[in-house]
Amino acid sequence: MRTPLYLGLVAALLSSTVYAANRPSGFTTICKEGASCSVSATTKVAFGRADQFLYKELNGAFNCTSTTFGGRIAGGNNECSVSSSSIVPKTSGGTSSSSGSTSGSGSTSTSGGTTSGSSSSSSTTSTAQCTPYTSPAYTPNLNYDFRTETTKVDPTKFKVYQGCDASLIGGVKTSGRFAFIWGKKRNPSITDADIDRVLKNMNEDANYIFNTMGWPVDRLEQEGYFSNIYLYGSGLCTDSASNTEMGGWQSDINGYPMVLLSYYPVVTASERGGITHEYIHAILASMGNKAAWFNEGSNTWLQMNMEASRTGSYGVGFLDGAPFLAPHIPIENYSGWLQDGSFGGPNAEGVDLQVNGQQVSTWREYLGGYQYNSVFSHFLAVHVSKGANAWIWKKGPYNSVMQSLYSALGAEQTQRLIAEYRARQAMVDFGPWSTAFKTPINDNWGRTISSERVDGGIQKATTHRLTFYAATTLSGTTLIPNSTTLPGWTGANQIPLQVTGKKVRVNFQPLGNNMRFQLAYRAQDGSVVYSQPVASGESCLDLTKAPKNGVVVGVASNVDYLYNGDATRKLKSDYRVHLLEGVSGTAPIYNKYYE
Repeated sequence: MRTPLYLGLVAALLSSTVYAANRPSGFTTICKEGASCSVSATTKVAFGRADQFLYKELNGAFNCTSTTFGGRIAGGNNECSVSSSSIVPKTSGGTSSSSGSTSGSGSTSTSGGTTSGSSSSSSTTSTAQCTPYTSPAYTPNLNYDFRTETTKVDPTKFKVYQGCDASLIGGVKTSGRFAFIWGKKRNPSITDADIDRVLKNMNEDANYIFNTMGWPVDRLEQEGYFSNIYLYGSGLCTDSASNTEMGGWQSDINGYPMVLLSYYPVVTASERGGITHEYIHAILASMGNKAAWFNEGSNTWLQMNMEASRTGSYGVGFLDGAPFLAPHIPIENYSGWLQDGSFGGPNAEGVDLQVNGQQVSTWREYLGGYQYNSVFSHFLAVHVSKGANAWIWKKGPYNSVMQSLYSALGAEQTQRLIAEYRARQAMVDFGPWSTAFKTPINDNWGRTISSERVDGGIQKATTHRLTFYAATTLSGTTLIPNSTTLPGWTGANQIPLQVTGKKVRVNFQPLGNNMRFQLAYRAQDGSVVYSQPVASGESCLDLTKAPKNGVVVGVASNVDYLYNGDATRKLKSDYRVHLLEGVSGTAPIYNKYYE
């Protein structure tokens, strides 16, 4: 993303600012921010920039402003755009340009489920309710394989798509699947050997992604062209920057997703991973528009799986600790837990704050890079199906990932999926990735974070100490959670309960809608034990295996799966936990009970 919100975070992926398109793939700009325009029928209109968008269905004349869309994307002028396949709109006060491939739809105003759950509870606990629980499989299993319909391509027959007028082209070098194109102002520090290295690395990674992992090629290759890498700042039609600018990003040219690189990642061998990250964005952009958080998170997931498959080594990023250490943050989130106590929306809604044209920080250290975590994508691949992420990209009909899952699984299974994810997260139960996740978790455990500072200042001075576990107050036999870290939509609280005896019983009292509660613990033999999730009432678990450290974790989750703007983004779900049997109190919240 280009906005200065994420400079320090994006550097971990590619050392510098990241730029992106001002309209979704497959959309056409009809006017720019501040102008008036109109559409002749009810039409989904995107408003934003840098691959971050707000969506609204409009009919007739409207103003392309933050007032119309309820917000704006920071960092530059926003644009209003509509699907290129929709009715041609009438415009005034703006310019038009084409872009990318088919987009999914935007946010919905539909309510996120009901208060009823998949399981009920009563004052009498049956034997079955206390028996350790195994989550059933999901139907359908969403196991999509791109190889069933991937376009067959022959790189030996590829043609060069220059995209710019020939008078601007300084040179083109092709190799395998890729063309490297530069203008007449190429930075002199770039050698031919640098370009050869970039092409070699990109071909190795792209071939593995396509031939071995079975993911599709980008739109250029689908249409018989080389995948393009353009040199930013070299005098091409892609930009007007100087040849000393630094950066690397996925962009598009005439609707074709491509990679745009400054001189720095070209001459720096260690930037290979960052360049591949941007090429994966080009692949994803060729399939349509998904929420900004998933564009980043599923990208890093795919890249991690490529390395694990190729080397047998499971490694994750430093930002993958964020969802574990702040589980109250929603799944569909960009920029984490904001300083005002709300959360960034799926497409960075609520994140932007400017004073006199200067960006002000609304986000917190470390958690501000939440969107780059791969944890939910790993959960889908390990516990739903290997092809679940591919299903979302290929078959998911909505910009919202949760809404797409709901379209296939229905309300009960989607809510169960959210609760299962949160319970497994409490135990770091992610199959072969579990050990890898513990590295960023342990590296940031107990860290005190504050408001991340930028040149424009901060919205509010805040501090918070990172941990899995929510602070609570015991009033008689009732646990009252700290209001500061109550779970947002799809978020959770994890409460460490000190236990004795052979059974744990508590009564869960939700004070908000769409909540679930589940008990979980790591046994002394290393296995993980879960209780049946409940929507309210009694939650019980037989301690057939002794818990490590004598601790069982209660997981209170919000399972509201649909995002409805600010009302959802600012949602906090309160509850109470009444201790009934086998619990002497809470355990210290800065100890680790997942190991």
